[in-house]
Amino acid sequence: MNALGIGGRDVLALARYAQHADVVDRPLLVTGVLADQLAAALADGGDRALVATRGDPADAAAVVRVVAGAATAGDEAHLRAATRALVPAVVVQTGISAVRLPYVLATDVVEVPPGRGFPVDEIAAALAAALGPRGAPLASRLPRLRPAVERRRILDGAVSAGALAALGRGSGPHLPALALAQARMLTDLSAAGGAPSPSDTRAAAETVGPLLAAALATGLAARTLVRRSPVGGRLVGGLVAAGATVALASLAGRIGSVRSGT
Repeated sequence: MNALGIGGRDVLALARYAQHADVVDRPLLVTGVLADQLAAALADGGDRALVATRGDPADAAAVVRVVAGAATAGDEAHLRAATRALVPAVVVQTGISAVRLPYVLATDVVEVPPGRGFPVDEIAAALAAALGPRGAPLASRLPRLRPAVERRRILDGAVSAGALAALGRGSGPHLPALALAQARMLTDLSAAGGAPSPSDTRAAAETVGPLLAAALATGLAARTLVRRSPVGGRLVGGLVAAGATVALASLAGRIGSVRSGT
């Protein structure tokens, strides 16, 4: 792989990443109005211990705060504590909507119309966006998060690949950088799907090897497609790289489904 710009250190780093891809070091923290009800919904079918309703926001992987209308002093203090600890926060706003909330972006607010239950799928999608790669270990043990986390990892992977291909300088380093990023994405998807992490470095290297080979093959095919395209330019390269990343994730998902018999 050295000829393609990927050396032993790169493979070792990827293998070590795979060894810890399903390790959950912090739970979600759900607080506020009807927190117990939402926590039970998010933990449905999974590990209830990973969705706490009490604790310090600084000790959580992410905070979900249920707010009834405008934020109270308690709501603000809770969100401020999460922000200061650099812990991502999602607000579920019930009742009155369109009320500005402090310490949280508008994209991290899920509105619940009066008289309706919690939109768990929307909340899971907001959590997946806020957590990024850190969502994969949680999704491995919380099935209600899994579809949203998988979609988000594919989207982020495609956007990153497209940006790297379209905005990077020159053409040399694109393939190895893209392949390593795509292999890491595939590792996250495998973990989110419930696959256990390899127990040692050798097993991890054997696991990530096929993923890296698939990413390299996809990159070479995409490069050939771009070079043969009658329309050139970095934009085309970025679009092809993004599309190839989505295709790679889709193929990996189908192979995984066949192997698991689902």
